[in-house]
Amino acid sequence: MISKTLELNEIVIKPRFCEIDSLLIVHHSRFIPWVEEANFNFVEQVLNISRKQLFEIDLYNPIHKLEFLYKNNVRWDDELIVSTIMEYNQFALFTMHNTIRCRKNPSKIFATAKISLLIANKELKLKLLMPDFYLSKIKQAEKVYPQYFIQSDHVHHSK
Repeated sequence: MISKTLELNEIVIKPRFCEIDSLLIVHHSRFIPWVEEANFNFVEQVLNISRKQLFEIDLYNPIHKLEFLYKNNVRWDDELIVSTIMEYNQFALFTMHNTIRCRKNPSKIFATAKISLLIANKELKLKLLMPDFYLSKIKQAEKVYPQYFIQSDHVHHSK
């Protein structure tokens, strides 16, 4: 029996039958919804921002860049923990760093991901700077959970 208490920046994923192939291995494309779910959990649990609030204040987060590094196959009977750390700066671009690991053997990493997100309004007009609403929520959460945040002084450019 697994007794580890989850951190606020973690979720548990149990692969479903519809996600596996004939070898009982989860298709790699399923990792994307898992990290998206983990990232929404982070916003809700760590930043204390509901999905409804984001829509009400007209803030949307289109994906700018998505990177995965696959390390091990996930099997149907694996139970996973997806953890999230947020990297941010004063610009309206932030990166969610995710680790997908085995719940029974936390040293076994299945994949890591980096998802860079922009901040825009409903018409997808991009913001230049991090909105005060977001920045204040990040700063409040960072005081309580500094281990969940990376503050960067620059924007990462694609080569």
